[in-house]
Amino acid sequence: MSRRKILLSWSGRGREPYTFRSGRSEPGAHLQLLRDSEYAGFFDQHLLLAVPETLADSEHLVRELMAIPRPVQTEIKVLRLANPTDHLEIAYTLARFLEEADRSIRLLDHDLYVLLNTGTPQMQTVWVTLVTQGLCDFRIIQTSPASLAQRSGTPVASELELDMPGWATMFRNIRERRSEE
Repeated sequence: MSRRKILLSWSGRGREPYTFRSGRSEPGAHLQLLRDSEYAGFFDQHLLLAVPETLADSEHLVRELMAIPRPVQTEIKVLRLANPTDHLEIAYTLARFLEEADRSIRLLDHDLYVLLNTGTPQMQTVWVTLVTQGLCDFRIIQTSPASLAQRSGTPVASELELDMPGWATMFRNIRERRSEE
């Protein structure tokens, strides 16, 4: 079996496929990644995680994604969350989903990518925690609105490096100051 590139992301309510920024309609994170960046045509499959309350938004997003050049096969997976802002519930639900997906499609045998900018801030935090704690082997991709990317000279989409030793170096002075107390 060949390794596939599979994107995981959460859907949101009312922010996709377009969002409003400074009074203008701009592509949301999914379109930025899958249409407007170097990742266009890169993924073999996209698992769009939704809660029942975002299902209609997810279906609209999938229709929009299917209309782009080089669309990726996108499948909506509805996960039940009583509270999409509860870190523990999100982590528990994701663990069950990943186990089930691994049993059915051998998910963990593939190269997994996560779109960080989607879902609630708590959902985003759970992705980062899973990677930094070594619990899951995902590559995390973040997007920036085109206007901000252009102004800062950065790409619209890029892989987030969670190099904890590098971060420790950045915050060395703060850590040393705290240890003096």
